[in-house]
Amino acid sequence: MSVVRYGLLRYQLPMLWTGARVVAHTLLNALIPASRSPAISVAGAPPADHGAANAAARITPVTRVIAAPPAALVEAYRDWTGAQELTGQLLPHMASQWSLPLVGELLLRLPYKLTSVINQGVSLRVHGALPRNTPLHVSAAVEQIEETPGRIKVVVAVSTGTAQQPVLVDARLHMSFLLPGPRAARVARDTADEPQWSTAGVWHADERDGLRFALLTGDFNPIHWCGPLARRSVFRSLVLHGFGSFVRSYELLKQQGIVFNEIDVRFVKPVPLPCCALSVQIAPADASGWRPIRLAGAGDALHLAGNLR
Repeated sequence: MSVVRYGLLRYQLPMLWTGARVVAHTLLNALIPASRSPAISVAGAPPADHGAANAAARITPVTRVIAAPPAALVEAYRDWTGAQELTGQLLPHMASQWSLPLVGELLLRLPYKLTSVINQGVSLRVHGALPRNTPLHVSAAVEQIEETPGRIKVVVAVSTGTAQQPVLVDARLHMSFLLPGPRAARVARDTADEPQWSTAGVWHADERDGLRFALLTGDFNPIHWCGPLARRSVFRSLVLHGFGSFVRSYELLKQQGIVFNEIDVRFVKPVPLPCCALSVQIAPADASGWRPIRLAGAGDALHLAGNLR
């Protein structure tokens, strides 16, 4: 297992600052309940037209020019994911590391309870190689807000590029704010048209992988690394970040020679830590070139599900 050192914390200051703001925001709202924003109703839409799309449009996008990620962080991240050396390039899914502070800033502008937000998936499209040792131009915008029973679904679009090529990697982060009350029942999986799955490979995670990925990305939600708090959560154990499960599976597919530049997955069930048997599975392409993929665990546990092409 790769070594991830605590010294990497110094590269996570933007995300740590965002986390501190989230904590302060939560405490302030607990002491002094915030009034609802007039621009966006609790249902995720402005009162004037009740359009969630217009609500998203009212939130000003965030743009940043950030320094090239340090070599120590790039190499530690690459080693943890299992990726092969990319000479002069950054791994496209490393966008999660520099995107999260911008996403957090956008979420702080929404009138929802930040402690209720959960990550539900990611879409990634690669237009070109991200160069190392080059400042990155990053922009993030709330693309969609949708109310469903028991939750508010939010999609944040993040583009990463350079001054010369502003859009090299497009990511869409899918999140939900859980609301009190009943939620829509889960639709049972239809096994009648189950694709012909084949196993691309397997990987495992130990109980410290949540801490390792936190040091690599700055996402220090305690359910990933603090056992006592994780056992008091709804998951009853440590769980790996959804992005961590995603990037490990992504790189395993690449190692098997599977070529793709677009991938869309949903986080179905968190990977418990430790977990010794995780199978990345893939099926034949459909008429449009999309290939179903999934990450299966013990028994009938399904952790990730999506498509690539």
